[in-house]
Amino acid sequence: MDFGAINPVLLVASLMVSATPILLAAIGELVVEKAGVLNLGVEGMMITGAVVGFAIAVNTGSPGLGFVAAALASAMLSLSFGVLTQFLLSNQVATGLGLTLVGLGLSSLIGKPYEGMKSPTLPDLHIPLLGDIPFFVSIALVAAVWAALKFTRFGLILRAVGESHDAAHALGYKVVRIRLLAIFFGGACSGLGGAYLSLVRVPQWTEGMTT
Repeated sequence: MDFGAINPVLLVASLMVSATPILLAAIGELVVEKAGVLNLGVEGMMITGAVVGFAIAVNTGSPGLGFVAAALASAMLSLSFGVLTQFLLSNQVATGLGLTLVGLGLSSLIGKPYEGMKSPTLPDLHIPLLGDIPFFVSIALVAAVWAALKFTRFGLILRAVGESHDAAHALGYKVVRIRLLAIFFGGACSGLGGAYLSLVRVPQWTEGMTT
């Protein structure tokens, strides 16, 4: 194989586009962990987003609606984790692993009628090398999350809750509410990552496609 014929710019761009689903999920989990919560159910939320996004896109003909539905479905699933860990004080590790199992089982059930089907695709931006809409969304989200965590009041509060929830509570901040918002955001990002796999990267539904 002639490695000299590989365009390094194109290679880097292709790798970044391929990493989009992981990048989206990682952004969400970063925010969750900054709030002092460990959610190991990322894969369950991703696979849920993948199947819900695919199903909505196929039935409506709109991949954009598929992405929105995927984000909402995974965010709602993540809230079940939030309720169990923040209100009922269940173990975060065990609950997160359970969330993954629930997501895998739920996606298998929902996705059964859609196996082998093709989804409608997003329009191409026709930008040289990087014409992938979700890629730009993920890069913009990275910049936005970094700026929010570093320069905004909410970012400061979120980090304070993660570093010392007792001190944050003493200052009058609603620790559980802030953590639930972070968990909701993390679930939405994971759902977008899963939807990217089933609507853009493949694009079709395959059981266990995030594993």
